[in-house]
Amino acid sequence: MATFKLEVITPQKKVLEQEAEFVMLRTSEGDMGILAGHAPFVAELAIGEMKIKNAGEEVRYFVSGGFMDISAERVMILADEAMDVREIDVERSKKEAEVAKQKLGKLKEDRDIAATQKALQEALTKVRLAEQHL
Repeated sequence: MATFKLEVITPQKKVLEQEAEFVMLRTSEGDMGILAGHAPFVAELAIGEMKIKNAGEEVRYFVSGGFMDISAERVMILADEAMDVREIDVERSKKEAEVAKQKLGKLKEDRDIAATQKALQEALTKVRLAEQHL
């Protein structure tokens, strides 16, 4: 099967650079699958899971927002946060979710509420993905 270059970059570091046969991830419009030769495309990413398939192996990542740029040669993921689901600390993510839930009840400003809701969604998604991997 044909492959393409996949790069995943966060503000902190380059998370991944490898060849891939297939990538599936969540965009703001829904889940999207990418194969080699995909038409050029740019999409906003949503909080969710990214599946990468290559040489019969599948690796899963947590991705928190950002953008995806598909060109003829590569797929570049510019994510707010990205990590292999095997690296997620489930207990820490559960604590982050609890803190966000408690904080939500006390907030008054819309922008603070939105940021806290995003943090809660990120933490709950990490827990779900990590528990699926166990």
